[in-house]
Amino acid sequence: MYTLTCIDNPFTGLIYQRFTFPQFRPHLEVLKAEASTVAIAASDSHKPIGLALAEIQPDGESAEVLSIFVEPTYRCQGVGTALFTRLEQELVSRGCTSANLVYITGQPTTPALERLLQQHNWTPPEPRMLVCKCNRKMLEALWLNKNYSFPPSFTFFPWQEITPEERLNLQKQQETFPWIPDELNPFQHEENLEPLNSLGLRYEGEVVGWVITHRLSPDTIRYTCSYIRPDLQKVGRILSLYAESIKLHGAKPEIPNAIWTVPFKFKSMANFVKKRMGEYMDSVEESRGSFKSFSHGVQS
Repeated sequence: MYTLTCIDNPFTGLIYQRFTFPQFRPHLEVLKAEASTVAIAASDSHKPIGLALAEIQPDGESAEVLSIFVEPTYRCQGVGTALFTRLEQELVSRGCTSANLVYITGQPTTPALERLLQQHNWTPPEPRMLVCKCNRKMLEALWLNKNYSFPPSFTFFPWQEITPEERLNLQKQQETFPWIPDELNPFQHEENLEPLNSLGLRYEGEVVGWVITHRLSPDTIRYTCSYIRPDLQKVGRILSLYAESIKLHGAKPEIPNAIWTVPFKFKSMANFVKKRMGEYMDSVEESRGSFKSFSHGVQS
C-alpha cells in the first residue's frame, strides 16, 4: 500500500529527482518547510514510486504545476490521482487560489494526464504553441540556403553586445508606441541565453529584431524568442535573421539538436514552421495549458 508525504527537506528531495524533468530537479535541492516549492511524494514500503511537483508564484496566490510522474509499474492503480489531489490540497492550505499546468502532447502519458485534469475539474486544455524538434537535417532546408540580399542599413550583432542606450531606447518605445508583444520581449529571456547564436538586428542604427536561444543540454539549443518590428515583417527580414542564427548553430556539429517554440497566436510564423520546416523536423508537437480556480475548494 502506497503512502503520500509532503517533502520539506533536500535530502529526501534528492531521492525523488528522477521523477521530474531535469530543469525542475534543482527545486528539490533547496526544499524547506516555508519554500515556494511544493513536492508530494508517493512511496511503497519506503520505495519511491511517484512525485507531484508545483511552484507557488511570487504573488503567493497562484501556482504552477511543474510535473507529475508515477513509476510505470504502479500506474493505473490510483497513485497519480492521489498525488494530484494531495498536491491541490497542499496548495490551497498554503493560500493558493488558482493553479495552471502546461504540458507537451505526443507523450505516452498524455492521455492519462488529460483524464486526470478532467477528473479534477480543470479547464479543457488549450493549445499554446508548437514545439518542434530537429537535428542537422534542418541545414538542408531550401529557405535556409536562399541568398538573402541585405542592404547596408541592416546589420546583425551578438545579442550580448546590445548597448545600455539601445536597451533604454527599446524600453521608451514600449512606453510610447509599444510594438513588442509581452511574451516576446527579449529582456525577459536573457537569463542564461546561448551566446553562440543569440542575435539582434539593427536597422539604421536601431534595434528592430532578435533571436534569443538557450542551451538546454550540451547537444541541444532551444530557439526561445524571436521577433522583428512589424513594419519590417513583410519583407522577410525575420527569415534572414533565423538563417544567420541557424548557420552559426550548424557550424558546431557537437550541438546537433534544436528545439523551436512558436506561439499559436502568431499564425504566420506557426504556418511557416509547418509548411517550410515541417519536413525537416524530427517531431512537431503542441504545448497545451490548463487552469483551475480553487475558489470552491478541492475534492478530497
